[in-house]
Amino acid sequence: MEDLKILVVDDEEHTRLGYAEILKMGGYEVDMAGDGLEGLMMAENKQYDLIITDLRMPKMNGMEFMDKLNEKNIDTKKIVITAFGSYKSYKDTAAQGACIYLNKPVRAADLETAISEAFRK
Repeated sequence: MEDLKILVVDDEEHTRLGYAEILKMGGYEVDMAGDGLEGLMMAENKQYDLIITDLRMPKMNGMEFMDKLNEKNIDTKKIVITAFGSYKSYKDTAAQGACIYLNKPVRAADLETAISEAFRK
């Protein structure tokens, strides 16, 4: 699984960089985007095995981002990470194809477990 291509989409730079650092230490190839709009452009131009996205972001939030990915038939596994988790957003993201839903703060071990779990499904 080390050769996975992962896109991290989060508007908080320190969070995005933190996830990327953890993932790179795990041997993954990582790209980053600061919002859903940037993430969508990147996903249209490169095939990712996994996209990790925040829900609350400017320009295009995580739900809109996942909706656009689906509209464009960009088939990839998705992990949603949010500081504002709710049962409704969990159900809504699952309907958009998210395979894992995590509440912030997310530790390195949680992220590794989520990735392993995503590829078992």
